[in-house]
Amino acid sequence: MSKVVVSVVKVADIRENPVALRAVDRESEKFIGLRDSVASVGLLNPFSVRKREENIDGKITAYYELIDGLHRYSAALDVGLVEVPVLVKDISDVEVYEAQIMANVHKAETRAVEYTKQLNRVLSVNPTMTIADLAARLAKSGAWVSSRLGLLKLADPIAKMVDDGKIKVSNAIALAKLPQGEQPHFVDQAITMGVEEFIPTINARAKELRDAARAGKRAAPAEFIPIARVQKMSELKNELENPTIGPELIRSCKVKTAIDGFALGVAWVLNLDPNSVEVQRTKAEAKKQAVNELKKKRAADRAATKAEEAKQAAAEAAAAVA
Repeated sequence: MSKVVVSVVKVADIRENPVALRAVDRESEKFIGLRDSVASVGLLNPFSVRKREENIDGKITAYYELIDGLHRYSAALDVGLVEVPVLVKDISDVEVYEAQIMANVHKAETRAVEYTKQLNRVLSVNPTMTIADLAARLAKSGAWVSSRLGLLKLADPIAKMVDDGKIKVSNAIALAKLPQGEQPHFVDQAITMGVEEFIPTINARAKELRDAARAGKRAAPAEFIPIARVQKMSELKNELENPTIGPELIRSCKVKTAIDGFALGVAWVLNLDPNSVEVQRTKAEAKKQAVNELKKKRAADRAATKAEEAKQAAAEAAAAVA
């Protein structure tokens, strides 16, 4: 194992590695957040460097070359830190490349809902801390922290889909605005729709629910909306080489013109032809039924729990009288 020394060195004495595995996007949200954090609380984790020398016209200059931690180094540079903690390693060029690969291939990105749960833990153990206080410590806006905390309102199966990367965080934040009983009806849209389309869809449903509540009524069930999804490439190639679905669709839909046939073909590619829509509708109905069954089970479980508590209370009261 190579020798490692923990040290504090001047930022001016550090140079980037000529071969970096990942470039720094200084305009990205992640880098801006990292930079703001470094400006607020300093550099919490040291990055790795190695000692190097260069000979220019007989003058030898010693410096430190970055091994990994380019983003943290860049943030420290941008906010004007004078000194930073580093791990000084004695490794070869080949080992530097290996270290860069290993540092990234084994890097476990924090998952959105897991991160939110940690935010909530921080607030829980600090009763006097406000969202504004937490936002300041994280170098984030209060609105950002509030929106992230909203993820705690997601139903557990949906929260897992967010952490697994199946649903984008921006769509998940919007979906969390709906009651948990409503959320499963919009999972497919959350997966397939872009933010600009999904958020208005959720806002419209949320308004329907609010309006119904104000009127003392139950909102009508969410309408089924077929989702456009491009067929798998293998399916498209197979249909091109061995047309079977197309002729059947043309027959069942009684297509008479080439224009109508082309439109039907495009609809099939997007899973929006009549047959595909019916398949989606069947799945949506099955999902709705599953949600209703789950609601009934939860209600039954709550009733059973209350009955058991009442039974125990009655038994304790009888024992006290006796």
